[in-house]
Amino acid sequence: MNSKVEVSIDWLTFTVQRENPNEVISEYLGMDPDLFQDPGYGLLGYEKMKCFSDICVCYSGRENEYFHDMGVCVSMSGNGCRSFETMSKLTFPGARDKQGMESIAFPVLFQLLASDPGANVTRLDIACDDRSGILDMDEIISKTTANDINSRMARRQVVFSMNGAKRDGATVYLGAPSSNFRVRIYDKGLEQGISDHWIRVEIVLRSNNSNAFVGEAVNSACIGCLASQVMNDRFSFIERDDCNISRCSVCSWWQEFVDELGAVELVARKVIQHSVEHINNWVSDQVGPSLAIILKTMGWGHLFQLAQDSYSRLSDKQKLLISDYNSSRLAVTAV
Repeated sequence: MNSKVEVSIDWLTFTVQRENPNEVISEYLGMDPDLFQDPGYGLLGYEKMKCFSDICVCYSGRENEYFHDMGVCVSMSGNGCRSFETMSKLTFPGARDKQGMESIAFPVLFQLLASDPGANVTRLDIACDDRSGILDMDEIISKTTANDINSRMARRQVVFSMNGAKRDGATVYLGAPSSNFRVRIYDKGLEQGISDHWIRVEIVLRSNNSNAFVGEAVNSACIGCLASQVMNDRFSFIERDDCNISRCSVCSWWQEFVDELGAVELVARKVIQHSVEHINNWVSDQVGPSLAIILKTMGWGHLFQLAQDSYSRLSDKQKLLISDYNSSRLAVTAV
């Protein structure tokens, strides 16, 4: 039976005590260093960086009295995580890839990090997605504003986004922005502009919490089990059916979500949408008809010349985007 929920890694930042970024790319990411480009600037306190498809490998730390032995830092956003899962050749004996649905790359990476005494996982985001209608965003907002939550996290916030006078989505935050444990709940389907039901509960772990999760993940049967255990320990949405909050019943819909979560493995290899593809979609939606008019009146040659003339106006970052996209397409073809 297919699970009603999915779990994926949606952000990962870690450092290792190495100096050579190419060694880190090869050994810890299982990827080809030649795929990574130098954007000409650094990030996160590092002077230099190599990037590929939202995976940033930072090196040459700006060491001073506050920062030293910075090593090499790897940071990947959600799209970078998907690229890593798709492109990485990391494996270990006995690993199985269930028709591309079970992530091998992250379990192996976690094993490498857990066994490296010089490694430090500074941030880890776990995305827990309801795609079947268990969770209702309005109900979650209502419970949050009514304080119908059993949790040690005192800081709760609901942030609404507006489109003119109309509400256009909302995000529920549990925990302080600076804390080592925080939860975000929002309508991912609305964010992505799709009509399908897609509510995301995102666990954001930092410092000792992120390192502990990676250590536990090495010996756990599934990431979903760990995520559900973390939720059960940290918070739950409740019915106010007792004067003592610790004895209040957990909402049936929340219990169902957490129970489903405890039975799922890490989902991998979702469709990767590169920034160039976002640009293509924008051009199609916003200026596609104008391009068609030029094509039908002035011809393909004129349209091609417009594009050629515009190349000289591209910034270094935009040119890097072209190189990154072409490299990623070639690499995907080779896999």
